[in-house]
Amino acid sequence: MLMNENQPSPHDAPPSGTSAIPAAPVSPRPTGPFRAGLVALVGRTNAGKSTLLNRLVGQKVSIVTPKPQTTRHAVHGIVNRPGAQLVFVDTPGFFRTHRSALVDSLHQRAIEALADVDVVVHLADPTREPGPEDGMVAEALARCRSPRILCLGKADLPRPYRAAWKTRAGTYQHVLDVSGSTGIGNDDLILAIESLLPESEPLYPPEDVTNATRDFRIAEVIREQVYLQAGDEVPYRTTVSIDRVEVMPATDKSPERLGVDATVFASHDKYQRMLIGRGGARVKQLREFSRRELQRVLGRKVALSLDIKVDGKIEE
Repeated sequence: MLMNENQPSPHDAPPSGTSAIPAAPVSPRPTGPFRAGLVALVGRTNAGKSTLLNRLVGQKVSIVTPKPQTTRHAVHGIVNRPGAQLVFVDTPGFFRTHRSALVDSLHQRAIEALADVDVVVHLADPTREPGPEDGMVAEALARCRSPRILCLGKADLPRPYRAAWKTRAGTYQHVLDVSGSTGIGNDDLILAIESLLPESEPLYPPEDVTNATRDFRIAEVIREQVYLQAGDEVPYRTTVSIDRVEVMPATDKSPERLGVDATVFASHDKYQRMLIGRGGARVKQLREFSRRELQRVLGRKVALSLDIKVDGKIEE
């Protein structure tokens, strides 16, 4: 179901004294057999895929930073509905930069994620002019035969290139305005995906929200904070290793906590020094912000020990 060309965007400014016209709702699918399947989220880097995934799932399953290609693994986020299970696959964003083994590997992972999915959600960023990265996405989609949905993202922001994206709507089963930050259009997106999924038994138990292990999620939260706290100083190739995770029993002075020992590996000693900071100030900040975010994500008290080391095998 393509949107009417004359239908305004949820963010288009309405006339003074009136409210914006909401996007037309997608009709619920008829009751019938259970539906389930894999749904790939694809798009250029920083289009908002991870933010949208977290909003749809209802909790943080994929980290979000301004760094290009923060997402490195095809993390599954699971949405359980009364008559369907949607298993979202968050993919690395397409990013045109200098050639490297890591960048090529991430692009290949994104392409491979399209090979065996039931629905593709292409999240476009109408706040930016369509560019070479969008062409790379189009090339990948051209080889995919799964039904697809075009999501015009960041519907809570001014989107000067929305009309340009609407001209590309012909090859999509649905075109929807969405926002991962505010939830605009997300219910319509869920219903649209359900209508395209095959009849199937659930792929995961109904209590699951992600395929990621606890240790993987802990490492990703710490890596997220490295990027957020260090900004552009440290390359995004920085990695995190989880060395120990165990429950620390309550004492007279502290409640029960999850004890975590982790190591951040930088590619060069100059980046190690940046992450440690003068007098250890940066690593203390990194440890504290990581600990707080882990407590929010895991829903329990956390005691975090963080070390910074150099791994010369990490590609610059």
